[in-house]
Amino acid sequence: MSDGTEPTPGNVRDSAIPATYRRAPRTERFILTGVGIGLIVGLVVGAILPAGTTVGRGVAMLLMGLAGALAGGLITGAQAAIIEYVSGRSADRQRDVIEAEAATDLQAQDDEGTADGPG
Repeated sequence: MSDGTEPTPGNVRDSAIPATYRRAPRTERFILTGVGIGLIVGLVVGAILPAGTTVGRGVAMLLMGLAGALAGGLITGAQAAIIEYVSGRSADRQRDVIEAEAATDLQAQDDEGTADGPG
C-alpha cells in the first residue's frame, strides 16, 4: 500500500535531485604513486652520483631515495589538491546549469498549464 500519490513524470521531476558527475582523483593512491616514483628516481640518482668519502653508496642511495620520495609526495599532493579544486568548481557549474534548465522547464510547464486552464 502506498502512502502518497502515484509518481508521474511531472511530480518526479519536481522532487528529483539532479546528479552531477565529478572527476576527482583517488588522492591516497595518487600521492602514494608519486612517493613511489620519487623513491625510485632518488635511488637511481643515489646509485649514479658518487658517494661521499665518509658514507657508503648504500647510505647515499637511501638518503636520495627518501628525498625523492618526499619530493614526489609533495608534488603529487599539490597536483591532487589542484585537481580536486578544479573538479569541485566544475561540478558547481554543472549543477547550476542543471538547476537553471530544470527551472526553465518548470516555468514552461506552468505557462502551459495556465494557458490551458479555465479562464
